[in-house]
Amino acid sequence: MAERLADPALVEAAVEIKLGNGESCDTCLAVPLGGRRVAGEITVTGWSQALIVLLALEGKQGFPDLRDGSYSSAIDAPRTIRWGLRTHAEGPRQRARMWGYHDAGVQAYVAEQTRDDPRIPVTPLPALPAAPSVARIYDLLLGRRGDSYMADRAFLRSLAPADAEALSTAAVVNRTHLPAVVSHLTALGIDQFLDLGSGLPAATDFRPSDNPLHAPLHAIVARHRDTARVVYADHDRTLFGFSRAVLSEHPMKPQCVQGDIRYMRRFLTSGRVQHLLDWSRPIAVLVHDVLPWIGTDTIVKRLLAVLREQLPPGSAVSITHAADLGENRMSRFTKAFRAAGIAYKPRDHAFVEALFGGWPLESPGLVPTNRWHPGHPHAALAPHEAGALAGLAFKPEPIAGETKSAVVRPGVASSTQSSAESDHGQALTAARHRQHPS
Repeated sequence: MAERLADPALVEAAVEIKLGNGESCDTCLAVPLGGRRVAGEITVTGWSQALIVLLALEGKQGFPDLRDGSYSSAIDAPRTIRWGLRTHAEGPRQRARMWGYHDAGVQAYVAEQTRDDPRIPVTPLPALPAAPSVARIYDLLLGRRGDSYMADRAFLRSLAPADAEALSTAAVVNRTHLPAVVSHLTALGIDQFLDLGSGLPAATDFRPSDNPLHAPLHAIVARHRDTARVVYADHDRTLFGFSRAVLSEHPMKPQCVQGDIRYMRRFLTSGRVQHLLDWSRPIAVLVHDVLPWIGTDTIVKRLLAVLREQLPPGSAVSITHAADLGENRMSRFTKAFRAAGIAYKPRDHAFVEALFGGWPLESPGLVPTNRWHPGHPHAALAPHEAGALAGLAFKPEPIAGETKSAVVRPGVASSTQSSAESDHGQALTAARHRQHPS
């Protein structure tokens, strides 16, 4: 603890407390208040140890408002003894500051707390929306009504029937793009998926559904690689509790993270995100139909730049983004969404392509979503009916001694890999060409 305190000299005034009898009993160290430190606490096991701590600190300088801050009545349950200002209602970052930690100490504590507890957001979250919700509207457009609210349904009813139908078509085309991307990525060896702005993971109830639009990402991944790791991330906390409760029932144990991708660096470096994914290996990041709901171009550019910077070589970024394609101008919905309190901004081909930062795009490049894969169920639709562009790119790996970078896809060997690895890579490359014939 001393290494995290802004004033480590406080440790010299700390009270060491034996929590039992005998030389082998546990001890704890209670640090008094002072300087930046305006609160403190110690967690011990059971009533007997709590009483020992309370008696040892009673009346001592630096331990005002000494109290048992626990809520359990079980005699052997962990108990927390607190002093100074009350911190139990604060987030981990504010608690650490109240304990007098310096900036690095605060970061270390937050990383520890967010790593294992999915209830703790890893970034600041926007205020709870009064109405309606993008995630629930999206579900309505896909034909799922169970999780929508009156405000969501009222928004869709406010649109002209032809416009509501156009939005529904675009949502369906976007959703049916997902299985093709997952199939392509798993064929290349990817076994880690991070779904940014996931909304309510589809089919999060227990009722079976044959509708492919209702298949969640983890179920799609499991068809190809049932040992893969899937992590969902969203800032809408109204979705979180329900999603987490249902996802825990799935054998793959997909995970949830509460976070706002507008704080991308804090999100990616949080203890929880770092803990859930193996950052020494490639990660597939799905940024599907999330960026149009961020209305500021500079924020979108910045968050993608941070994402590209932080991902390990061989990682993939898949983007779908609303766009004005021919006569189907998705920007005509901007005013209606804005009136409902929702930011919405379709963007053009050049802007979306620049979000890949020069990474080589997989064939067929950045195209209407229903034309990215020849097997798309709605490939026969006119491109403008898709209402969005889709692209996929892999992060290149720098070549030692050269300024250029080579694209090293998972399963595709570089010149420094063993011949066994190379044979494996050739097999996966062959699978890739079968999927995207040139």
